[in-house]
Amino acid sequence: MEILEQIADCVVNMDEENIESLVIDAINMEDIEIEDIYSKGLNHGMRSALSLYDNKQYDVPEIIVCADTLNKGIATLKKYVDVLYESKEKVILAVVEGDTHEIGKNIVKIMLEAAGYEIIDMGVNQSVDAIINRAIKEKAKVIGLSSMMTTTRGEMKKLIDKIDSMNLKERPYIILGGGSVTPNYSKEIKSDGYSPNAPKAIKLIEDLLRSENI
Repeated sequence: MEILEQIADCVVNMDEENIESLVIDAINMEDIEIEDIYSKGLNHGMRSALSLYDNKQYDVPEIIVCADTLNKGIATLKKYVDVLYESKEKVILAVVEGDTHEIGKNIVKIMLEAAGYEIIDMGVNQSVDAIINRAIKEKAKVIGLSSMMTTTRGEMKKLIDKIDSMNLKERPYIILGGGSVTPNYSKEIKSDGYSPNAPKAIKLIEDLLRSENI
């Protein structure tokens, strides 16, 4: 549908001025499903924007405005219809203790929220115990850890070792990212996966959750 492409383009082009009217027009079209306005319009546009970021054509400021445009479109949908979509699983995001670098985490958060996940952003400098306790309390399916420095990435191993020792009935998946992390290190400390960027993080999470149903 042409209007869904226009909605997606609005997100990519950071067109906050026209996103609301386009979404309303799409809502009023009998041959367009509400779910498609979100998935094939708004969400598709955000994925395209994040691909531009991944290819270094967009930087963080552009992604933030794209996300603002996306959220304005979602707010319009919620205003005019009762149900937009069911939220997916809960994901905890945290930067490990001793580290205060969070740009990468914030981009991953934008991406996952755009895909419909419920994100619990714990921020930076988070201890192993704080992260595990919050994940258990929230019944999160995934814990995403970030570390930019080799001096702090050891906290990731501490968390994995501790959570494995707890013999939880439903252990959350633990995935890693950040400048100090490599695929080899991720395997070495027995995480459930590593992602070098936001688009690959969402695919990793989707693959892990899909494996539960196979």
